Amino acid sequence: MRILHCVSSLKVGGAEKCVKNLVKVQSQKGLDVKVLSFGDKSDAFQHDIESLGVEVINVKGNIITRLIKASRYLAGFSTVHIHSPAVIKAFAPIFPILLFKKVIYTIHGEVEPPIGFVKGSHKLAQLYIDKVFGVSESIREGIYKRYKWKPQDVIVISNGVYCPPIPQNIAEQPILNLCTVCRLVPLKNIAQLVEAFARYELRQFAKLNVFGNGPERSAIEHLITKYALHDSVTLHGEVLDEDAIYERQDILLINSTTEGLPMSLLEAMARGIPAISTSVGQIPRLIQHGENGFIYNVDDIECWHTLLLSQIHNRDSLKHVGLSAYEFVNQNYAINDVSSIYEAAYR
Repeated sequence: MRILHCVSSLKVGGAEKCVKNLVKVQSQKGLDVKVLSFGDKSDAFQHDIESLGVEVINVKGNIITRLIKASRYLAGFSTVHIHSPAVIKAFAPIFPILLFKKVIYTIHGEVEPPIGFVKGSHKLAQLYIDKVFGVSESIREGIYKRYKWKPQDVIVISNGVYCPPIPQNIAEQPILNLCTVCRLVPLKNIAQLVEAFARYELRQFAKLNVFGNGPERSAIEHLITKYALHDSVTLHGEVLDEDAIYERQDILLINSTTEGLPMSLLEAMARGIPAISTSVGQIPRLIQHGENGFIYNVDDIECWHTLLLSQIHNRDSLKHVGLSAYEFVNQNYAINDVSSIYEAAYR
């Protein structure tokens, strides 16, 4: 069995990170696995995947060149795992090749990407796709409206995450390390957290580490200067090494106005780092309030402040909640278990 994971790119994103995690565990199991990407060699996760010893095949050029290359590469694999609607569209002109393959399709996004011929290419894809997975119940429920597919044909599967053998120690330092890990875009609402950090004078209790880049970075830098927070709020930019991000963190903060299922939440909980998060998207399905994390309503910064202070002043509680987070993700979202489900579908 030769497995080819197909993506539109390997830029930083939830689907791309899922692919990286899958190929890591599948290659460790000795499976013959490769990645086909329509993106650039410079894409953030390409180097990470290649460093695992997994070949990444880049399909570039004009449309004719891409189709010829894709056809040639697809011919050498028995199993094709597609992770993007854009790939479904790209494969439409050469779909007869896929009729003789085992084809798995995972839908990662809650909303349709803004590209043409998506519905038409997905109608065609019904001829060659063997199994369809969706990473949330809402994707399954919305599949008929999206592509006129039957919801009962979609298998809901979790985005898997690497789980260390033991949780890391948290809440051992006098000053807690809080972190956000996301694109700096308006819907992530990081500026509101920085303003709250200043308003409630939290620098005496904690430091805020902001990981990620995006169009809101300059506005956040302005707030750091405005409130003289250079000693307590740090912008780290885009960091791909998960261990480097989380190794010294105590609490993950998510302040989004809308979300699907953030990979950062799974990554933090998998290490025993609890989250204080807005109650949006799939997050309440993971966080059992007060047991393995904390949730609050969008824009209820008073509640956020109360929750944060309660954990700052009760380190035993924070450690207990972190351990519960670790156990929950290990039992429900471990990448080894998720990969095993896919491997059964490949056969």
